[in-house]
Amino acid sequence: MVTIQHKVIKPEPGQRVFFCGDVHGDKVSLEKQLEKIGFVERQDILIFTGDLIDRGDHSAELIKFATCTPGIYSVIGNHESLFLHGLQDPLTRSIHTGANVGGGWIEQYSQSDLEGLAELIQNNMSISLTVETEQYKIGVVHASAPNDWQKIVNGSSLHEEQWLWSRGQFEDALAGKIHVVTGVDAVVHGHVANTLVASGNHVWIDTQYHTGELTIIEASRILDCVRNKTEMVDSTVEEDRLKMLGELSKLDQELDLGY
Repeated sequence: MVTIQHKVIKPEPGQRVFFCGDVHGDKVSLEKQLEKIGFVERQDILIFTGDLIDRGDHSAELIKFATCTPGIYSVIGNHESLFLHGLQDPLTRSIHTGANVGGGWIEQYSQSDLEGLAELIQNNMSISLTVETEQYKIGVVHASAPNDWQKIVNGSSLHEEQWLWSRGQFEDALAGKIHVVTGVDAVVHGHVANTLVASGNHVWIDTQYHTGELTIIEASRILDCVRNKTEMVDSTVEEDRLKMLGELSKLDQELDLGY
C-alpha cells in the first residue's frame, strides 16, 4: 500500500484547529457536530483520526470531503487500509465487505470509481500528521504511536499493523499504565470505540459508537487534558472495555491480516 507517511500542518496564528473521531460514514452526525461547534469551513482546520468509511451511508462522500476541501485533513485508519488492500486482494475485499467491518458500500461502485477514491486517499491522507504552532505540537495517528514521535515523522518506524490496528496502548491506559510519546505535546487517536480517554499525553476520541455522539474537540482542550493530567476514564470503563473488545475488536483479535 503506497501512502503518504507523514504530513505537517502549520495553522495561521489564531486559526482554530479541531480534531474529529471516527465518523464511519455518518455524515449526518458530522454535520450536526460541526454546526454545534460553529465550525467555519475554509477558515477553521478540521483533522480526522481516520476511519471515515464503512458502516454508515456516506463513505465515498466523506473521502471526497476530507481530501478535496481546503483546511480538512485525515490520517488513514484501519478501515481505509482494508479498503485499499481489498482493491487488489479478493480475500481482503471479502473481509472488508462483511457485516462486521461494514464495507459493503463499495459494491455500489465500479472498479474505476473505487480506484478513484483510493487515489484520493493515497494522494492526500497520511499515516500520521503533526499540527505545529509556536505554542504546541500535536500528533495524530489512528491507533497507537511510537515512543519517539520523530521516528514516525522520519518514516523510520512504519509499522502499519501497529499504528493502524493496535489497541495495546489504549488497554494499558485503562489499566493505569502511563505512556508518554516524546517529541510532541499530545497525540490524538481514534479506533477504540469508547468514551473519551486521556492518559499520559495520549487522547483517544473515538466515541460515536459507544456514546452515540461524535467527538469534535479543539486543540486547546486536547492540551488541557494532557497538561492537567486529566485521567478521563469512566468508572465503568472496565466493563465497557470488555464489551467493546467482544463486539468491535473481534476483527482485530481473530484475524491476522499482516497489515
